[in-house]
Amino acid sequence: MGKVTEYLLNLITKQVEDKGIVVWYDSERVYTGVIDNLTIPNTTILRYEDSFFALRAQIEPFLEFIDEKGRPSPECEVPPRLVLYIPKAGPETHNALVEAEHAGVVMEPGAHPWQRNTRLRAIAEQVFKKIAPDSVQEIRRQIDEGVLNLEDLDKLSQEAEGIATGTIKIVFGTASAVDVALAFASSIEHDEAILTKKVMPEISGLLGREMGMAIPSDAEPSEARRKLIRTLLLTELVSSMPQESVPDPLRSMALPKETRHTEKICHLCTVWRNRIDYRDAYASAAKAVENELGLASMGCSADSLKELSTFPFIEKTNLGLAEEYILQGQPDQAMELAEKRKNSFWVVQEPVYQLHWKLVENCARILSMAQRIRAEGKTAKSDKMVTSYTAGALPWSMLDTAYRHLETQYSTYELDVLGGDDRLELAITRVRQVYTNNIQQLNEMFTDALADDDFHIQGFLQQSEVFKKHVEPRLPEKEKTAYVLVDALRYEMGKELVDGLQDEFEVFIEPGISQLPTITAVGMASLMPGAENGMELLSTKGGKLAVQIGSTLIKDRSGRMKHLEQIGDIKFVSCKLGEIIKPSKKRQIEIREAELVAVTSQEIDRLGEDAEEEEVRLYMDEILEKLRRGIRRLASLGIENIVVTADHGHLFGETIESGMKMDPPGGKTVELHRRVWIGNGGTEGDGFIRVKASQLGLGGDLELAFPRSLACFKAKGGSTAYFHGGMSLQEMVIPIIVLKKKETKPFTAKATVVELSPSKPKITTRFFSVNTAYFSEALFGPEEVRVKFSVKSKGKEVGFAAMSAYGFEEGTREILLRRKETNAITFMLTETKGLKSVSVHVVDASTQVELAKLEDIPVEIAI
Repeated sequence: MGKVTEYLLNLITKQVEDKGIVVWYDSERVYTGVIDNLTIPNTTILRYEDSFFALRAQIEPFLEFIDEKGRPSPECEVPPRLVLYIPKAGPETHNALVEAEHAGVVMEPGAHPWQRNTRLRAIAEQVFKKIAPDSVQEIRRQIDEGVLNLEDLDKLSQEAEGIATGTIKIVFGTASAVDVALAFASSIEHDEAILTKKVMPEISGLLGREMGMAIPSDAEPSEARRKLIRTLLLTELVSSMPQESVPDPLRSMALPKETRHTEKICHLCTVWRNRIDYRDAYASAAKAVENELGLASMGCSADSLKELSTFPFIEKTNLGLAEEYILQGQPDQAMELAEKRKNSFWVVQEPVYQLHWKLVENCARILSMAQRIRAEGKTAKSDKMVTSYTAGALPWSMLDTAYRHLETQYSTYELDVLGGDDRLELAITRVRQVYTNNIQQLNEMFTDALADDDFHIQGFLQQSEVFKKHVEPRLPEKEKTAYVLVDALRYEMGKELVDGLQDEFEVFIEPGISQLPTITAVGMASLMPGAENGMELLSTKGGKLAVQIGSTLIKDRSGRMKHLEQIGDIKFVSCKLGEIIKPSKKRQIEIREAELVAVTSQEIDRLGEDAEEEEVRLYMDEILEKLRRGIRRLASLGIENIVVTADHGHLFGETIESGMKMDPPGGKTVELHRRVWIGNGGTEGDGFIRVKASQLGLGGDLELAFPRSLACFKAKGGSTAYFHGGMSLQEMVIPIIVLKKKETKPFTAKATVVELSPSKPKITTRFFSVNTAYFSEALFGPEEVRVKFSVKSKGKEVGFAAMSAYGFEEGTREILLRRKETNAITFMLTETKGLKSVSVHVVDASTQVELAKLEDIPVEIAI
């Protein structure tokens, strides 16, 4: 008999001696094996089988205190010694044994006082706090989790007695097997004491009894540690996999097999990974065992590893499985796996995995959206397609946003640091193909729908009406207004631009329809005063394209700004985006005094047309951050209303191959872009659609030709992946944004406290993490703050925030911090040559006030 059972029987016996009758309810059914062998001197044991009537009939003779003649029994004052065992909860009996309960005492789980409490955890605590007090917490946990039953506890009680007072506790300060194993596996700190006090045999005995490990008692600490680590990690791996999935080389290894041992080992490994002070030791140990045994090449089934985090190869295997889902066209499975793995140990420990999973997640999201759009995109009306592109919970334009982010990430993150991944490259290639096919299909459908609707889309604000509706009405009222004209800003980019401004501005955004052809000369002219009354498309004497509004011929930016300046008796100033991000004192005064400020931005178009494709993908999203900073600067200089819009959007996908290029119509060519030909004469063709300027609402005798699909005209120069000018949702739908600064309380940096702490003491790869926490010292401080991070060395930016656990905005890299909620920020170094240390800076996104900095983080990157 084990000590736990013995203790339980002593409790019952004591109650029998004190009260005579004991009604024992075992609602948890943990003592069914005990009752069969229970014997108490001079005591009758009765057990409920299947009928309370039968049990009451058995009890009745023991409750008879009057003899046949009606006289009291000689022993009527002595209670019968009787134990009634019922494997149910008391309320389930519906008071069937109420007489016995009142005549005696009830013992059950949770009963008071403690001497009547038969809950297994309570019984075990009483036993083990005497014989192995350091093990009590661990034993209690395993009982609660259903790992240990009464039989296990009896066995443990025999093995554990006397351990707590042994030399182990002197060396480690504890005799808990879990704590001893953790400390020994993670550090050489105790090795000298182990040797001096010759405690290795005790450690071997403890780990053998509690975890079933065969650690040689005469081994040196270093060798014992190596054996311990290998046994711990392999046991967790093997015991957590379906038996049929365990590779043959691992089947033959001598590892603990008993459930009570494997459960404890799995728990220990989880604790080891989660302990901040032991986390790095775990990572080093796991990598060493993985490399030593070649686990990555053993062919473990990916499906069997979805829930595990023991070794780094598991994360790579799961990433590979998710990428395979993408290649097989199963985005939902990939998304589900990404969601499951995003907080796993290796993702937290190695930031590059977090970035890799984000790529996989975006790939899956793009495939899922593309599948939905293919199913929905069968409407024939152009206005319905614009509505689907811009409205609803999941507008089609989100596909463009997700794809833009994917390409930015893929250009940035350099995932070859993981050793290369052919499947990732294949997955990206597949997603590019799916995205291209999707916009090709939409483009063809939209072009046909537009032609059927006579090239006019009903129900949306036309580009030529923007100034008349949103700018002109504010001028007579002397409302200080900025008119921000962004070259090539797509609708989806405009939507992302304002999503992070909701707390600071009253935001209005609607889709507008740009004037065909979607080129800068025409689109920017359409945003000028008077464009609503009609424009004429002309060829100048020099053979260049120009637009005439009324009697004014507009050729370029200078002409547009001059035209704006002449609209009335107002104080007008024009500038470029770069001038307002860091304005000179003179420019600040000009803006403060102006009633209308025209701001132009050519960054997107200039970058798209002139830069290398990889560079465009790398920096495209940075333009949104610059625009947001510019908008905030305008507001800080007293501008009350800010109207933001674009001349046209753009297409930016895969590089156009030679097979997708076609000859332009020829004839007299005034202007030729990849997506539009403008001129007179020439040929017809099946690959493009020809229209007169008048069909597009333009004056003049010029004709235009637009590709019917993603095909392009053969044209010199420019990008072969970025283009505009034609008929597509991405090119024609533009954002129309109106912002009005909200009245907000003055920002006080002192009330906003941001704490930064590195996840590791030094930076050893291009990716590193910093834990960030925001606290407000103000009584009613904001629940969230929007911040921007930078990484610097000697005053120069050498890195950026690439991801965060929550609140990361892809387009601008601004991050939301929630009050009292830690956020792990992942950074990427853009430069490493000569770096000795870096500092991390965090500023308020709105005011650019620095909130915190973490200085002198050592950099030691092996080349």
